[in-house]
Amino acid sequence: MIFSKAIRYVFTGGLAAFVDLTMFRCVLALGLPLGLSATSSWLVAAAVNYSVTSRYVFNQAISRKRASLFLIGALVGLSINVCVTLILAQQVGLSPLWAKFFGIGTAFTFNFLINLLWVFR
Repeated sequence: MIFSKAIRYVFTGGLAAFVDLTMFRCVLALGLPLGLSATSSWLVAAAVNYSVTSRYVFNQAISRKRASLFLIGALVGLSINVCVTLILAQQVGLSPLWAKFFGIGTAFTFNFLINLLWVFR
């Protein structure tokens, strides 16, 4: 059961990552600062992720309580995502797009565990 949820979460996470990267590239191209670009693209992706994860991965209706718990966990994931993005881009010298890609990947496992063990238990 956990394995099947993890597999479905990979797909929803992949969709959210695609939305995040696409929006990140768009807002970065508009000239927004790196941190603001990473944050705003994440917010759009988080809304998509909660909606799809609720229904597809955990087969639960959207609720205000779960949305709040999801947002709390996701904010921690956001801080992981943005910190990794900034460190890799500014300190390591990766391109912003690759840095964001690794930021998303780093936060992925954390987010799945929080959703599995806390939000949708």
